[in-house]
Amino acid sequence: MDGLSNKLVTILDSFDGRLSTLEASILPIHKATQNLTKLANNIDSTLKATEDIVDCLNMPSKEEAFILKGPDENNVLPYLKGMGRLKDGVDTIEKNQLRSCDKTIYLMKQLLKTGMLHLETLFRKWLSEVSSPIDVNSMINSNRELMSTASMKQLSQLSTYIASSEKEIGYAVDFTKPYIDIRSGFLQKSLHPLSQSVQQSEKHQGVSYERGSSEFLKYTECYTKMLESEYYFAEQTMGNAGRRIAAVKGSIVPATAEYTAAGKQLNAVAKRLNYTETTFVFDIIEKYDRECSAYVAELAQVVPLNEVTDMMGAFKLTVLRNFYEFMEDVKGRKEVNTHPNLSSDGTVHEMTSNTLNYFKRLYLWRETVEPLLILVGDGGWNNMPSSHLIADASKIESGESALGTALLQKFFVDALDQMTIALQSKARGYKKPTLATLFLLNNYNHILRQIRSPPLNAIFDDGSEVKFAKLVKKQLDAYQESWKPCVENLMDVTYVRGGAIKNSLGSGERQLIKDRFKNFNTEFEEISRAQQTYAIPDPELRNQVIRDVKNVLVPMYGRFLDKYQGTDFTKNPAKYIRYDKDKIDRMIGHLFEPTA
Repeated sequence: MDGLSNKLVTILDSFDGRLSTLEASILPIHKATQNLTKLANNIDSTLKATEDIVDCLNMPSKEEAFILKGPDENNVLPYLKGMGRLKDGVDTIEKNQLRSCDKTIYLMKQLLKTGMLHLETLFRKWLSEVSSPIDVNSMINSNRELMSTASMKQLSQLSTYIASSEKEIGYAVDFTKPYIDIRSGFLQKSLHPLSQSVQQSEKHQGVSYERGSSEFLKYTECYTKMLESEYYFAEQTMGNAGRRIAAVKGSIVPATAEYTAAGKQLNAVAKRLNYTETTFVFDIIEKYDRECSAYVAELAQVVPLNEVTDMMGAFKLTVLRNFYEFMEDVKGRKEVNTHPNLSSDGTVHEMTSNTLNYFKRLYLWRETVEPLLILVGDGGWNNMPSSHLIADASKIESGESALGTALLQKFFVDALDQMTIALQSKARGYKKPTLATLFLLNNYNHILRQIRSPPLNAIFDDGSEVKFAKLVKKQLDAYQESWKPCVENLMDVTYVRGGAIKNSLGSGERQLIKDRFKNFNTEFEEISRAQQTYAIPDPELRNQVIRDVKNVLVPMYGRFLDKYQGTDFTKNPAKYIRYDKDKIDRMIGHLFEPTA
């Protein structure tokens, strides 16, 4: 066994020696093979790089016709891939720093610039195609997207590609000017018909104006929607924020200028009109504050819209000045003649009717009026407002408020107080005291009825109602005094002897009764004739006045007549007794009827 083991060890040692010898023989060959492999790989890489460079050098001639032709509008992707190959070719050559290829690089960059110009032209064309003017209904019924999603996507992708390629190609494409040229025309042409409608409808503004009928309301709504749509459109098509803001700013200038010009012209009309004819301005302010101001304020943080806010400020200033002019009017300070336009029949004065109608309109637009009253403060309507007040308008929340309602009530009460003084002054313009009394009665009664009825009863409190009820009662009593001359002639002149009326009178007694009948007839006929030309337009008031006169005069005349028509105060009774009791009643019933 030991011998066998020794033999195996000897054999293994022999193998080990031979393997070492083999390793020593093969190792140089292996190293040589590695070097050859590396060399072969280098040769392949060199050949590939050379091939790539050759392809790049041939690229201008291969791509030139395709690039110069421009992209296919229906499928722009192949063109963009061709541009990509040119960019890759330029990168390849520049990376190898081969000075001998400078001319080729120049040619390739020129082709890239040409391609970018074609893409820019395509962008303009697509932009123009989606910028055809739209009608008013499309604007009003649309959301902020006024074009198809597909068109928006095309423009977005193309502008993104161009913007991302600027640095690589070294050719900057600024879309700002073409964007402004195209989109400004689109906005202005779309909105221009509305501007024309406003100009044509100006003559319809005035006392007969109906809420919501101003063409400028539609113009304001469409203008705001177009602003919103335009900014959204720019966000989708222009990636560069700086250029986007500049583009939007430029594109809205013509449309904004035309819109504000129409507004200024309308405001100029309002300034020329009487305050009673300018309630359309409330509509404009209300529309803007409710639906437009929030977005305009938001957009104004990005692009300047001072023209719009200044225009609306001018409208508000006009309203504030109207408040002042209204107060001056009810005070009578604007009248050169202290007693102008006094009616011959003592009916309700135009100032009273206009004032109460103006109250109703102010109440109708109270959501707009109340913030403006808060702006001027309690009693501020008595002073001419200055433009600096409008700068604080944005700090006042629109809509109704407890403070605004209180100021509206104070404004109305203040105006009525001033108008009461003015009416009393005007009444002094009548030469006949009775007519002056009826004038005040008619006006006070009209005011009382209006503040008791909707909508003014919602703003006036019981104090105002009690005040004018007292004024009406005072004038009713004063009017009754106008019949005093008639009543005095009917005072009892009965001569009693032994408990019975004397049928035989002395000459002095007969003359006294004759004078009483004669004077009564004269006074009654004069009052009746005059007051048939006077007016009490309120049927209820007229009936009350006539009833009060009848309740006093008819019974007194009846008693006087019954007492003396059977006496011998005259041989010719018909000369002195012209009326019976019923005729007196009928004649009084025809008072204040000019056609009777």
